[in-house]
Amino acid sequence: MNDQKKPKIDLKARLGKKSVSSPSGPSIPPPISVSRPGAIPAPPFSAPRADPFGSSASQAPPPKPQAITVEMSEEVVQEQKKQKKKGYMVAVITLLLGGIVGFMVGGSSETSNQQKVAARDAGELAKEVTTATDSAEQLADVVKSVKEKIASGKYPEEEAKKLGGLRIPFEGSNLGLRVIGRFNKDVNRSLVAFAGMSEKANELTEDVQRMLSGSKKALDDAFSLKDKPKIVWSAIVGQGASGPWATLVSLPEGFLVKSDEKVGGKDYSWPESTKMKLAGKETTVKRYGRGDPAGGDPQFIPIDPVSQNGVCPNINVTRIVRSVQDLEEALRGVKDTGGSGEETGLIETGRAVADKLKGIGKQ
Repeated sequence: MNDQKKPKIDLKARLGKKSVSSPSGPSIPPPISVSRPGAIPAPPFSAPRADPFGSSASQAPPPKPQAITVEMSEEVVQEQKKQKKKGYMVAVITLLLGGIVGFMVGGSSETSNQQKVAARDAGELAKEVTTATDSAEQLADVVKSVKEKIASGKYPEEEAKKLGGLRIPFEGSNLGLRVIGRFNKDVNRSLVAFAGMSEKANELTEDVQRMLSGSKKALDDAFSLKDKPKIVWSAIVGQGASGPWATLVSLPEGFLVKSDEKVGGKDYSWPESTKMKLAGKETTVKRYGRGDPAGGDPQFIPIDPVSQNGVCPNINVTRIVRSVQDLEEALRGVKDTGGSGEETGLIETGRAVADKLKGIGKQ
């Protein structure tokens, strides 16, 4: 087909556009609008037009979603930050208030539980202190009997056996794992004091019981002197730095002051001589009879046992009597006699603290 027979196409009429006039030349049609991929067509949303050359135009791909950016002023951004900060503060305050309320409720509950435990412990301790105080009174009665028998010159054999099984069942460990912190200071001090006094009384009881068991023979010999006095000390007179003086010497084998028994068919009499150690040597020494006691060979003079006990009491008896006295004072206390002072004993302390603990247990 030659160019002359080709139909002319009026593009201006076809496109419905006006030509743009150029002041210096012929009119130039405006550029054809080309749709960009993803662009939103201007209304009206008409269907795609047919290809003017008679061929089907390929349809444009569907537009992709575009991110919408919203620009906000600085005032809006700051306001949002303020609101977000307020939200955080409200959350924190709510959390703190919840924690404080929970702590107060929990603390109140814990305090109530501790008070209940303290009341229970007070009741249990009252029973334990009462039991210990009863044991202390039994022990005090036995100690009193020991004193009476020793004073009468008899060995307290039955009491010595009882002391072996008598102990006060209270010590510092009884206070362990107990809520005594809820008790008042006076009760706490009394409890600690009672525990210490109980332990001391038990130690003294062991000492007395041990001395009584290990000194039976010595005590029997000492007690026998009351009915049958025996001479166990003597004096040997010799020359001193400025004249005669006496040296005390114990007799290895003492002898009775007097006896109704006959010896070899004769009435009882003191021995004429005895063996003793002088200057590290065992020597036979005659008993002094008459003459100058400092002249010649050494002679011994018997010492009156009554004066001896007044000046040099039997050490075994003295130690036991002192220990028994200490134990009795620890149990019963010391009464004020002539300004010597007064001390509360274990028994009185135990009764008082038991009453206080019972009062706490009732609460």
